[in-house]
Amino acid sequence: KQWYQRRVRAWNCIYPAYINSNRSIERGRRIPKEKAVDNPTYQEIGDVVRSLGLNHELQPTKHYCRELDRERWQLGRVKVQLCDGEGAPLHETIHTKRQLMEYCAAMIPKLKTRSSKPADNQQPGASGKNKKKKGRK
Repeated sequence: KQWYQRRVRAWNCIYPAYINSNRSIERGRRIPKEKAVDNPTYQEIGDVVRSLGLNHELQPTKHYCRELDRERWQLGRVKVQLCDGEGAPLHETIHTKRQLMEYCAAMIPKLKTRSSKPADNQQPGASGKNKKKKGRK
Protein backbone atom coordinates (compact mmCIF):
# COMPACT_ATOMS: atom_id res chain seq x y z
CA LYS A 1 0.00 0.00 0.00
CA GLN A 2 2.87 2.41 0.67
CA TRP A 3 4.25 2.14 -2.86
CA TYR A 4 0.78 2.93 -4.21
CA GLN A 5 0.44 6.00 -1.96
CA ARG A 6 3.86 7.27 -3.05
CA ARG A 7 2.93 6.78 -6.69
CA VAL A 8 -0.42 8.56 -6.36
CA ARG A 9 1.25 11.42 -4.47
CA ALA A 10 3.17 12.32 -7.65
CA TRP A 11 0.00 12.53 -9.75
CA ASN A 12 -1.65 15.85 -10.66
CA CYS A 13 -4.33 17.12 -8.32
CA ILE A 14 -7.56 18.73 -9.58
CA TYR A 15 -9.87 20.49 -7.11
CA PRO A 16 -13.34 21.61 -8.29
CA ALA A 17 -12.42 25.21 -7.36
CA TYR A 18 -9.81 25.21 -10.15
CA ILE A 19 -12.53 25.14 -12.82
CA ASN A 20 -15.39 26.88 -10.96
CA SER A 21 -16.62 30.00 -12.76
CA ASN A 22 -18.06 31.36 -9.50
CA ARG A 23 -14.59 31.60 -7.97
CA SER A 24 -12.10 34.38 -8.47
CA ILE A 25 -8.44 33.86 -9.27
CA GLU A 26 -7.65 34.77 -5.65
CA ARG A 27 -10.03 32.07 -4.39
CA GLY A 28 -8.50 29.38 -6.57
CA ARG A 29 -9.81 29.43 -10.13
CA ARG A 30 -7.00 28.52 -12.53
CA ILE A 31 -8.60 28.75 -15.97
CA PRO A 32 -10.30 31.71 -17.70
CA LYS A 33 -13.84 32.43 -16.51
CA GLU A 34 -15.19 31.98 -20.05
CA LYS A 35 -13.93 28.39 -20.10
CA ALA A 36 -14.94 27.54 -16.51
CA VAL A 37 -18.13 25.80 -15.37
CA ASP A 38 -20.62 26.60 -12.59
CA ASN A 39 -20.04 24.68 -9.34
CA PRO A 40 -18.40 21.46 -10.54
CA THR A 41 -18.02 18.52 -8.17
CA TYR A 42 -15.17 16.07 -7.80
CA GLN A 43 -17.50 13.29 -9.02
CA GLU A 44 -18.13 15.14 -12.29
CA ILE A 45 -14.40 15.71 -12.79
CA GLY A 46 -13.85 12.01 -12.07
CA ASP A 47 -16.46 11.03 -14.69
CA VAL A 48 -14.71 13.12 -17.36
CA VAL A 49 -11.27 11.74 -16.45
CA ARG A 50 -12.66 8.19 -16.51
CA SER A 51 -13.99 8.78 -20.03
CA LEU A 52 -10.45 9.74 -21.09
CA GLY A 53 -9.11 6.43 -19.82
CA LEU A 54 -6.50 8.02 -17.54
CA ASN A 55 -5.51 6.52 -14.20
CA HIS A 56 -7.16 8.53 -11.44
CA GLU A 57 -8.24 8.39 -7.83
CA LEU A 58 -11.20 10.16 -6.24
CA GLN A 59 -10.44 11.54 -2.79
CA PRO A 60 -13.79 12.66 -1.34
CA THR A 61 -12.53 13.78 2.09
CA LYS A 62 -9.83 16.18 0.90
CA HIS A 63 -10.48 19.91 1.22
CA TYR A 64 -9.09 22.78 -0.85
CA CYS A 65 -7.18 25.17 1.41
CA ARG A 66 -8.70 28.32 -0.11
CA GLU A 67 -12.28 27.24 0.54
CA LEU A 68 -13.64 29.53 3.22
CA ASP A 69 -16.73 27.52 4.10
CA ARG A 70 -16.46 23.78 4.46
CA GLU A 71 -19.69 22.74 2.80
CA ARG A 72 -20.13 19.10 1.86
CA TRP A 73 -20.56 19.80 -1.85
CA GLN A 74 -17.21 21.61 -1.92
CA LEU A 75 -15.22 18.67 -0.58
CA GLY A 76 -13.15 16.33 -2.70
CA ARG A 77 -10.40 16.25 -5.26
CA VAL A 78 -9.23 14.04 -8.10
CA LYS A 79 -5.65 12.81 -8.50
CA VAL A 80 -4.79 12.10 -12.15
CA GLN A 81 -1.78 10.43 -13.74
CA LEU A 82 -0.92 12.42 -16.85
CA CYS A 83 2.62 11.10 -17.43
CA ASP A 84 4.39 7.80 -16.92
CA GLY A 85 7.55 7.39 -14.85
CA GLU A 86 9.79 8.77 -17.61
CA GLY A 87 7.64 11.86 -18.21
CA ALA A 88 5.97 10.70 -21.43
CA PRO A 89 2.27 11.71 -21.66
CA LEU A 90 -0.27 8.91 -21.26
CA HIS A 91 -2.94 10.57 -23.43
CA GLU A 92 -2.50 11.57 -27.06
CA THR A 93 -4.10 15.04 -26.79
CA ILE A 94 -3.92 15.99 -23.10
CA HIS A 95 -0.35 16.53 -21.94
CA THR A 96 -0.63 19.19 -19.23
CA LYS A 97 -2.71 19.87 -16.15
CA ARG A 98 -4.11 23.04 -17.71
CA GLN A 99 -5.28 21.14 -20.81
CA LEU A 100 -6.97 18.62 -18.53
CA MET A 101 -8.72 21.34 -16.51
CA GLU A 102 -9.98 23.08 -19.66
CA TYR A 103 -11.16 19.76 -21.11
CA CYS A 104 -13.02 18.91 -17.90
CA ALA A 105 -14.67 22.33 -17.85
CA ALA A 106 -15.79 21.87 -21.45
CA MET A 107 -17.18 18.37 -20.90
CA ILE A 108 -18.93 18.73 -17.52
CA PRO A 109 -21.92 20.69 -18.93
CA LYS A 110 -22.46 17.82 -21.41
CA LEU A 111 -22.74 15.16 -18.69
CA LYS A 112 -26.12 13.47 -18.20
CA THR A 113 -26.14 14.48 -14.54
CA ARG A 114 -25.86 18.15 -15.60
CA SER A 115 -28.58 18.00 -18.24
CA SER A 116 -31.22 17.21 -15.58
CA LYS A 117 -30.13 19.92 -13.09
CA PRO A 118 -31.43 23.17 -14.70
CA ALA A 119 -35.06 22.18 -14.06
CA ASP A 120 -34.29 21.95 -10.34
CA ASN A 121 -32.96 25.52 -10.12
CA GLN A 122 -36.41 27.09 -9.67
CA GLN A 123 -36.81 28.75 -6.31
CA PRO A 124 -39.57 27.15 -4.26
CA GLY A 125 -40.76 30.36 -2.60
CA ALA A 126 -40.89 32.54 -5.71
CA SER A 127 -44.70 32.37 -6.02
CA GLY A 128 -45.25 33.54 -2.43
CA LYS A 129 -45.16 37.19 -3.48
CA ASN A 130 -48.94 37.70 -3.29
CA LYS A 131 -49.39 36.30 0.22
CA LYS A 132 -51.02 38.57 2.80
CA LYS A 133 -48.87 39.79 5.64
CA LYS A 134 -50.39 39.18 9.02
CA GLY A 135 -50.80 42.16 11.29
CA ARG A 136 -50.19 44.81 8.63
CA LYS A 137 -52.69 46.84 6.67
